Amino acid sequence: MRAPTDIAPRPRTLAVPFAAAVLLAACASAPPREAGPPPVPSPQLVSAGALDLPRDCRPEPGVVYRTTYTVQPDGHTTGIESAPGTGCVQDALGRWVTTFRYRPGEAPVQEALDWMIVTATRER
Repeated sequence: MRAPTDIAPRPRTLAVPFAAAVLLAACASAPPREAGPPPVPSPQLVSAGALDLPRDCRPEPGVVYRTTYTVQPDGHTTGIESAPGTGCVQDALGRWVTTFRYRPGEAPVQEALDWMIVTATRER
């Protein structure tokens, strides 16, 4: 006795819902974002003077001193502001940032410098 040849295998019952879910997910995905202006490249530092802290200036260990400034298209810095507050460290950082020179760019760019004193004892 021969086996019938006209019997087709049954489709798997999970394959159809899975394929439908994949197709629906593709249709419901977020549309592509509109292209905005290209990001401004980071300024490239060309030179900087030495950071000079006065002898009697004692930075507080663990405190991050932030100095914000703007790099102008011609490469010099303006708008220098230091935080937290005022003091000899903030003044020294502000003077240091005035010595920074960057490669010329197309537009002013906001930058920030974070500085913290790190000390350690030396074992002999």
